[in-house]
Amino acid sequence: MTGENAPSVVADEERLARFILFSKWIRNSDQTVRPDAFIPFPYPDLSVTRHLYLSEEAIWGIGQGIANTGRKTLYGRADFYVAAVLKQLLKVESDPSPDNPNHANIVNWPASKPAQKIIAQQLAADSAYCVKP
Repeated sequence: MTGENAPSVVADEERLARFILFSKWIRNSDQTVRPDAFIPFPYPDLSVTRHLYLSEEAIWGIGQGIANTGRKTLYGRADFYVAAVLKQLLKVESDPSPDNPNHANIVNWPASKPAQKIIAQQLAADSAYCVKP
C-alpha cells in the first residue's frame, strides 16, 4: 500500500521514520541512534516520513531514494511516534512530495543549536533503530 491518500493531519499515534544517512548517527556499541540524527540545524525543520499506509518495503524504498538523491548511504532508520515530538512542544506537518507522499516536517524548533540538542537527545532516546535489511 502507498501513502498517496494519507490524511493531511498527522495523528499523535502515528509512527515516523528518520532515515539514517551517516554512520556517525549510530552508536556501534549498542546500535542506538545518536541525537545528531535529530538536529535540524542549519535548516528550520527536520524531514521525516510517516509510516501511514506504507509497507516495510515501501518505507525502505523511500529511504533508499532519499539516499540515492543525496549520494549517501542508507544505514537504517530511527522509528518513533508523533507523541514523542509533541512532548517536546514541536509539531509534525504533512509535506507530501512526488517522490514521498508520506513526507512530513518536524517544525517549531528553537533557533539555538544547544536548545535543539536537548530536544534531539530526547527524540533519540524515544526512537528505535532499524538496520537496513
